[in-house]
Amino acid sequence: MSARHTGFIVCRRRPAAPSSCHLERHRRCRFSSLTELKKTHAKLLRCGELDDSLIAGKLVADIAISDPSNLPYARALFARIPPPLNAFIWNSMIRGYAHSSSPEESLSLFRSMVARGYAPNNYTFPFLLRAAARLPDNSSSVGLSLHASLVRRGLDCLDPFIVTSLVSLYASIGSVDDAHKVFDGSPHKDVTAWNALLKGYIACDRHADALRLFRQMHGRVDADEITMLSVVAACAHIGARGIGRWIHAHIGRNRMRMTLNLATALVNMYARCGEIESARWVFDRIPEKDVRAWSAMISGLALHGLAKEALEHFAEMQIAGVDPDSVTLTGMLSACSHAGLVDEGLRVLKRMKVDYGVEPTIEHYGCAVDLLARAGRLDAALDLIETSPVRADVVTWGALLVACRVHKNLDLGKRVAREMLDLDPHHAGARVFLSNVYAASGDWNRVQEVRSLMKERKVYKPPGWSSIEMAGTVHEFLSGDRSHPQSDRIYMMIDEIGKAASQKGHRAATSSVALDVDEEDKEVCVREHSEKLAVAFGLINARPGDAIMIVKNLRICEDCHGVMKLVSDVYGRVVVVRDRNRFHHFQNGACSCNDFW
Repeated sequence: MSARHTGFIVCRRRPAAPSSCHLERHRRCRFSSLTELKKTHAKLLRCGELDDSLIAGKLVADIAISDPSNLPYARALFARIPPPLNAFIWNSMIRGYAHSSSPEESLSLFRSMVARGYAPNNYTFPFLLRAAARLPDNSSSVGLSLHASLVRRGLDCLDPFIVTSLVSLYASIGSVDDAHKVFDGSPHKDVTAWNALLKGYIACDRHADALRLFRQMHGRVDADEITMLSVVAACAHIGARGIGRWIHAHIGRNRMRMTLNLATALVNMYARCGEIESARWVFDRIPEKDVRAWSAMISGLALHGLAKEALEHFAEMQIAGVDPDSVTLTGMLSACSHAGLVDEGLRVLKRMKVDYGVEPTIEHYGCAVDLLARAGRLDAALDLIETSPVRADVVTWGALLVACRVHKNLDLGKRVAREMLDLDPHHAGARVFLSNVYAASGDWNRVQEVRSLMKERKVYKPPGWSSIEMAGTVHEFLSGDRSHPQSDRIYMMIDEIGKAASQKGHRAATSSVALDVDEEDKEVCVREHSEKLAVAFGLINARPGDAIMIVKNLRICEDCHGVMKLVSDVYGRVVVVRDRNRFHHFQNGACSCNDFW
């Protein structure tokens, strides 16, 4: 048998060809430099081995997979390989483009592959599905056609990699329920498939469903680090601190390696679940902290309004020799904003490029605008927007809009709202603000015009929701929600809270209700806000002395903020609310934000 038929690459001219060794070495190390790959190419040319499609195919694979920037070179070599080609060569090129900035080229190659009579196999489709998930328009039609092709070829359920790729694809286009159907229909449910579905639920903001899925997964397959990172992220988002604690304990019980990624995720989770001391405990035990760990801790302290502690950690970070990055500095600006430290925050913005080599981005300017606006310096915030070298986006203008509402500067607010609508005609917040301004002045015709236009353009304000975890289960409430099994008891508690508030002299703040109804009906609207339903549920079910932790997706309104202070005083409870901006710790009738939020 000749050397060629053994499957090893041997040069015809010498028994131990350096080109053969060189190619095998590159086949094992896929991240070779382009210079080395070209040397291999030249040696194979000299010994005439590129006439062999198997050898040429391995070189193409090395080049295509090594680095996306090498794909044009791989494509040129690919075009010169003499037929017949094999699926390995096609798959290598498809794989390379699937991970590049031009994923559509993978699909173009696939069409050429089929048109030229080559049959794709189970290695082809995972790369194609990845490419489809990364298309700029995130088109569902491409993914559906690939799925149909899989079914026609009988490959849809035979390979766990294909199942995982299908799950990831459907999740990427927002069809996580279809992803779950694919998952349920597969006999191959390894940890990678479970992880793909978990990440799909999280990507679609269905974090409670992700936690329910993890419960189903537990005991069926062994979770890995990716599983833990996904579940910890879900806990962080919805404030499921009980489940988060269990996950932390589970990691220890199963002697899973506490990687830097996992420890950083736990720091973030505890901070976002209201347990900043637990976040510090985990952070202090990280032996080698990188910039992401420091950033997570600083951002967590900022979220709790602990600006002094955030500044101290920032100083310790620099003493430790870790340079801050863009995320760290965003956390610092946020800390200054929540504490009203205007001068300190502006100093960070001014010096960040000089001191830390970080070019200010729109996020940093947005934080600075928020810093000035919260402090009531609306003109200075507007001036910063107009003089910033980076054009303000909707989020930056939105920070100023919120401050205009808080500080009751309606004229500037109307201008800001128009600027936002120029950038995004479908922005619900700007139109709702205009509606509220007209409602405050009693101009109900203009209110109706705004609302009719919103309906016509299908612009909807995101519904306010609040969640609370109890005994390992996350309960979610919408404003006016009566679907909960304990709904009758919850509304009885709402009535009780209302009576106690009235006895304390509380008057409902109804300015946010932009409806042409009498004051009594407006009071009913604010009485049934989702965070009030959640706190009522907590008072009914939480053990005496336990803190009540609530997560709110929007900014807590003035009336709910006042009622939470009263609940903490009248019922002797610590109530913690994490709204869109920060944590509010209510205790003994006061809030940690000092009414600055």
